[in-house]
Amino acid sequence: ILSSIAYGIDAKPEDILIEGIEHISQTDIEFANDFDYVIKLLGIASKVGTGVEIRVHPTMIPKESMIAKVDGVMNAVMLKGDCVGETLYYGAGAGGNATASAVISDIIDIVRGNGSPMLGYKKPLESGLSLLSKDEISTHYYLRMSVEDKKGVLAQITNLLSHLDISIESMLQKPDDDKDESVELLFTTHETKEQKIIFAMNELEKMSVVRGKVMMIRIEK
Repeated sequence: ILSSIAYGIDAKPEDILIEGIEHISQTDIEFANDFDYVIKLLGIASKVGTGVEIRVHPTMIPKESMIAKVDGVMNAVMLKGDCVGETLYYGAGAGGNATASAVISDIIDIVRGNGSPMLGYKKPLESGLSLLSKDEISTHYYLRMSVEDKKGVLAQITNLLSHLDISIESMLQKPDDDKDESVELLFTTHETKEQKIIFAMNELEKMSVVRGKVMMIRIEK
């Protein structure tokens, strides 16, 4: 709804990348903390050229960012402009009183006959804007995988990522407490396309040295 208001496009839920928090592990939280990130479930809308990127998913964000400090029942909307920089609108978005207030406000509007366009806009703010596909998303990424603890494994994985033109920003190796003779490799990448990362994850999972699924979290800086 907010991205429709901001950019004047009709964005349908089925066309938007939407992920929940069910795959986030304690290892991910600890890695984020060690590298000065926190993990938040964010809805992100951004104008990229003549396209609009809209997505909802868990995101690693720097601890010092304003939105990283939003906790509990509090919600926030952050806007970023070329001249004004970042502005934050912050308040209670869950819990009994906050939810009841919003519901009662809607009921009062209905009783009074107040109305507005369904998505809050009457016509596109800019002509020619279109919703970008999920493959066209471009950001930084965090990858976690369990691999065999033997010589040459790290080189195989980094060679694959390099071959796919994915640049590694940082890497950490940790013992895998759940599996014998395995270690967990944790990577963050420089900015790259979603399509490249998904393809890389599929290729990594085909490698005999990689055990199980490769997990990914997007990063916003």
